[in-house]
Amino acid sequence: MMRKYLEQSRIQDFSSLDYAQRRYEVEKYRNIELLRLRKAKSKNYKQQKKNYNKTIDYIHLTFDERKKIVFEIAKKISKSVNLRLFAECIDKIHFDPNRAVKSIDEQAFEQLVTRFESYLKIYSKIANSKQYGLLIHDNNQTVAKRHTELMKKFHKGGTLWTHISNIIETPLFVDSQLTSMVQMADLCGYALRRYVENNETDLFDLVFERGDRKNGKCVGIRHFSDANCQCKICQAH
Repeated sequence: MMRKYLEQSRIQDFSSLDYAQRRYEVEKYRNIELLRLRKAKSKNYKQQKKNYNKTIDYIHLTFDERKKIVFEIAKKISKSVNLRLFAECIDKIHFDPNRAVKSIDEQAFEQLVTRFESYLKIYSKIANSKQYGLLIHDNNQTVAKRHTELMKKFHKGGTLWTHISNIIETPLFVDSQLTSMVQMADLCGYALRRYVENNETDLFDLVFERGDRKNGKCVGIRHFSDANCQCKICQAH
């Protein structure tokens, strides 16, 4: 949704067309382009077809309209005071797998599980009753198996920093296309990545408001980077 579709810019007066006509014109352009690539036996055919399939739901919207939708959702997240955001942003340049004795994926998952568990324990004290949490994960067969095994390990022996008593079960894996909350988490992940990689602040400043905080510090979100990093995440952590 957050990138421009070249074919829209090549359709005359695209923004003045109604939704049905926009969709018709884009699909016609794409079909012609796919036919051209297939006839030319181009290596780009499969990738282009994949790209088209991923964006098919949004081709009736202009870039500005799609961008407006994303920002409206981000504003809703920003104002939802009961939401807490947990994230681990790892700069691969500064990550030493030999020193960590685990992969980037494993470290990130362990960090998230630890922070979520810590939050639930604190929340339990405030509520004066034990509060439980569940991890809901975008479905990916390779990741599902690995994270399920990791979670079983954490339940048995804890993470490096805490034992697990408030997070129940192993992660529940769902199709993100059908689950709005996972899509909202994707939006937050996108905003964080665009900030740490491209210093884009518009979306980031909105979702960063929901980072879990303790004593004025943002403890829910960490940027694993150079010790001298002066980004907003590192300054607030």
